[in-house]
Amino acid sequence: ECDVFNPVSILDTVSGLPAPAGVFSNSDHLQTVTALTAAYLKLPGKDWRTCYRTKNKAAMRQFLQDMDKDACWFQTVCDPESLANVADEISYPCIAKPREGVGSLNVRRLESAEQLQTFSAQFWQEQPGQPLLLEEFLSGPVHTLETLGDGQALVPLGGFEVTLSEPPYFVELEATWIPYEPDTPYLPEMLEQIRRLGVGFGSCHSEFVITARGPQLIEVNYRTVGDGRDFLLNQMMDQQLFKAILQIHMGQPADISAPHYAACIRYLGA
Repeated sequence: ECDVFNPVSILDTVSGLPAPAGVFSNSDHLQTVTALTAAYLKLPGKDWRTCYRTKNKAAMRQFLQDMDKDACWFQTVCDPESLANVADEISYPCIAKPREGVGSLNVRRLESAEQLQTFSAQFWQEQPGQPLLLEEFLSGPVHTLETLGDGQALVPLGGFEVTLSEPPYFVELEATWIPYEPDTPYLPEMLEQIRRLGVGFGSCHSEFVITARGPQLIEVNYRTVGDGRDFLLNQMMDQQLFKAILQIHMGQPADISAPHYAACIRYLGA
C-alpha cells in the first residue's frame, strides 16, 4: 500500500519486493506515474511526457498549438479572478471542462458569459482551486480511434462513431464500431495526429470531432476505451485484447490484429 500518485512512494514500495515482470495500470489518472516507475526499473512502458500531456488537457492543447497555429483556442482558469482576466478572449458557444477530467463529467457547452459565470461558480464551490479548461466549441460528429502499439508499430484497430445527448451536456448514448481500413474517411488523419502527440505504446483511446476543416482532436485517454466498450472490443478480438496489452507491458511479443466485425453498444439511462 502506498501513495499511487507519487512515483517516489511507488518506487520505495516496489524496491522491497521481488523484481516485477512489468508495470501496468489502466487508470486514466495513473499513466504518468506508471510510466515513470517503468522507466526507472528499465521495464517496457509509455513515454511519461506523452502520458502527462494527454492527461493534462491544457498541456495537450499547448503542444498541438505549438505544432499548428490554427489549432483550437483554449485558456486555463483556476478562480474568478483568472476567469475575469480572459473574459474578453472568449467567444460563445464555448466548452468548459476540468483540466484533468474523465468520462465527460462536468463538461458543459456554454452559450454566454452569464452561463459561464454560473457554471464556474458552482464548479469551484464543489472543487475549490481546480483548474477549468475553456476551449473553442467544435461542431460536428464525434469519432474515436482505438490503437495498440508496442513502441515500434502502432496498429489502428478502428473507431467508434458516437451519438451524444443534446447540449449542453455530453452524455454518450450509443457507439457504433467502424473497422479501420487505409481508405476509411478521417481515420488515417486521426492516426497521424496522435503519432505527432507521441502515442505509440500500449492501448490508447482518442476522441475527435469531424469538423468542416477535418478531424480535430478533443482528448486522448492513454489507456483502453471505457464505458463497457473495452469489453466489446475484447470480444471482437476473440478475447485477445487484454492479453496483448499485458504482453506488451511485459516486453513479450503480442499478436495484434484489427477486428473486422460490425458492433454497436447502447447505453440505457435511468
